[in-house]
Amino acid sequence: MKYLIVMPKGSARGQTTHLSIFPIGIAYVSASLKQAGYAVFTANLDYYEGDNYSILSNLLLSNQIDVLCTGGLSRDYNKIKEVLDTASKINPKLITVVGGGIISSDPEPAMRVLGADFGVIGEGEITMCELAGALDNGLPYNNVNGLIYKDTEGALVFTPPRKESGDIDNIPLPDYDGFNYAEYTKLCGGLIVGSRSCPFNCTYCFHPSGTIYRQRSLNGIFKEIDYQTEHYKITSLGLSDELFANNRKRILEFCDRIKPYNLTWACALRVCDVDLEMLKQLRAAGCETICYGLESADNSVLKSMRKNITVEQIERALEWSYEANIRVDAQFIFGDIAEDMNTVATTFDFWWRHNMKTQINLNMIIAFPGSYLYKHACKVGLIKDKEQFLKDGCPLINVSKLSDTQYNELFSLTEELTLHPHTLAKAIHIVDIQQDGGCKIEVTCRKCNTKSECSVFFWFKLAHPCPTCSLINEVDPFTVALHLPDVFFNGLPVNGKIALWGAGGIYYKLVQQYSGLSSDRFVLVDANAERHGLDICKKTVQSPDIIAHNGTRTVIVTALSRKDEIYETLRSSYPSVDTVLIPSIEITSNGIVPVLEPFLPIKFEGNTQ
Repeated sequence: MKYLIVMPKGSARGQTTHLSIFPIGIAYVSASLKQAGYAVFTANLDYYEGDNYSILSNLLLSNQIDVLCTGGLSRDYNKIKEVLDTASKINPKLITVVGGGIISSDPEPAMRVLGADFGVIGEGEITMCELAGALDNGLPYNNVNGLIYKDTEGALVFTPPRKESGDIDNIPLPDYDGFNYAEYTKLCGGLIVGSRSCPFNCTYCFHPSGTIYRQRSLNGIFKEIDYQTEHYKITSLGLSDELFANNRKRILEFCDRIKPYNLTWACALRVCDVDLEMLKQLRAAGCETICYGLESADNSVLKSMRKNITVEQIERALEWSYEANIRVDAQFIFGDIAEDMNTVATTFDFWWRHNMKTQINLNMIIAFPGSYLYKHACKVGLIKDKEQFLKDGCPLINVSKLSDTQYNELFSLTEELTLHPHTLAKAIHIVDIQQDGGCKIEVTCRKCNTKSECSVFFWFKLAHPCPTCSLINEVDPFTVALHLPDVFFNGLPVNGKIALWGAGGIYYKLVQQYSGLSSDRFVLVDANAERHGLDICKKTVQSPDIIAHNGTRTVIVTALSRKDEIYETLRSSYPSVDTVLIPSIEITSNGIVPVLEPFLPIKFEGNTQ
């Protein structure tokens, strides 16, 4: 049989975090199948032009594919489902296989909503090879451990669980070339997984690779680093393990061995495992970023989460990282079972005190399938329908001690503060700007006063690391523009509702600068259903359907990275709209003036926010 392994669209392009995630599990499975001699074709849909139907039609039919394999995490349901449904329309006899966290976390509801023929539970390398052997030779599937599949009557059947791989050094290196990894590295640098799973069991986590923490040998890791530096010429590296190491000796040995490569790199560590001397050695070895799982600044919540860390350890780790010139990638997640208004206030107080030194993101906790929180929510009836929960994209649910009103207000606040600049550079100067908004910026670091240059699209902001001290400096050209409200609002109709489409960073900075946008005639809409009902800058986020309901004629697109898509949606679905505007700029002798101009369907390249 011939196998097509597919990474769905949106899996591996344009990530912006320091530990950007390439869905490497699929590449590991592909490598194992190829090594075993099976006829394997691969596709990363992010790097194909066109819609899924045309792409998959060509791949499936031209290669005479018999089996399609894909996968991802629980929140990837929609894009996985689209691949499966599209492929089945093209060839109804196609055999479909799904793996990854979406299956491993809670197999039965996932299989029912996805409609795949087979699901791979746990690590997929050996399971997929054995399944391919059974498919190729007409053998029974019940001899393959780690499967869930539909029998001839359509009932779901489990085979015995597969034991987790003990020696992960023996697994072949991922099939990078099969999934456009070279293009990925140009955006995000290299990526390596040095271990599997995690020795801890935090309540909000599910470990798709199993429950036993296993580490590759450093020899195995550096063999892969050698391969990536030779083949992809990487200059930066993300160690994307859930936990890079909890052994000081291993961390320091890694530092000694990676130093000659002259790579910048990032890893994930626990705040209780670091000290100042270690962090200085990490920095000297090229480590620019450490990902810490902070989650809360209240000890009672940390205990409830089973974090096995304290606020005091968090405080020390952040101060030591700052002193060692290592930037921190961290977040607080609100809404744990023990969360109440007092614990929320404690965490926000910590955030405000530290946010000029450390960029700590704010989010709400998610009850991902397979986690303790998910099982708790199902048990107490907060999740009544597991299948619908997956279909809805694992929406937020209130498992905390907060009332629903308090919870929604907290969600609104975290969304708004996420847009709020809190680590702005000491100074920025626009060295050059193009009419399309591309800017060259001189940045003065707020810690060490080093001047450096970067490029950013005028309407977006950039997290720019200082080349000397590594501190993140937020760069926002919008802040130094010449703001003339009369010019900005020029040409808008005097009467009628006006929709602002996009409750993100551009909306936030516009409404902060131009008080006229606070008027009730400006309605805020967003396509993301999870944001509907939130209050951001005193405006309630509504569904775009309000445009048709109000007969709105004028729309200002404030989600510029999606402007073409929104424009086409307005043209096809909202006939009342006759004017679509986008924020733009006029370059004058006195400065850069933000303006609104009619939409022109011209593609532009720039950083997305």
